[in-house]
Amino acid sequence: MTDSIAGDGRNYEVRNPEKLASLKGLLLKKADDEREALLESARRESSAWLEEQNAALDRMVEQIHTEAVKRAEEISKRQISGAEMARTKERLRLQNSLLDEAVTMLQKELTALRIHPSYPGVLAGLAFEAAEKLPAGTEVRIQLASEDEALGETLAARLREKRPDLSVSFDTDGAPILGGVWLSAPDGSWRSPADWREIIAEVKDSLAERILSIL
Repeated sequence: MTDSIAGDGRNYEVRNPEKLASLKGLLLKKADDEREALLESARRESSAWLEEQNAALDRMVEQIHTEAVKRAEEISKRQISGAEMARTKERLRLQNSLLDEAVTMLQKELTALRIHPSYPGVLAGLAFEAAEKLPAGTEVRIQLASEDEALGETLAARLREKRPDLSVSFDTDGAPILGGVWLSAPDGSWRSPADWREIIAEVKDSLAERILSIL
């Protein structure tokens, strides 16, 4: 059995159309395999990038934490020397004072990230982590500090790319935060904050323990 193929005006006979169909199938399968390989590579790169961003943020917070405690030690050496007569009261007052100063230092350092080139990546890492446990089909509203509004649509697009199973939108109304990101339901029924206040709250107890241990 033969078929003919018209090309440049001449007719060519295909003596084995079944073989041609089989070859076509092999080529299509190869193309599908290559596409899947590319998608898997992209997934691995995205996962590695997210881990790198989160690790970088963790290192930065730990560094600030260490510097804050060091600063607290320096202040305590100067201020506690004359407080032996009322040590308990002075110890509590000084602890609170040092903790406030350490929190202020951490807040300033986190807010200063806004001028760093990696800040969009940091926001993306925070958003990905905050959305990690949201079930498929969830409607998600992203809010940023008013100073970060220009980054909102790009951040929403990156979250949609990472979690295509979510319905993500960006709310241009600024959130009352210093930096970082808020994820919430459009109707406000739930919120998953990942802003600087949340990060500070997570390390505040540890800071208080460290400061108390040196007084």
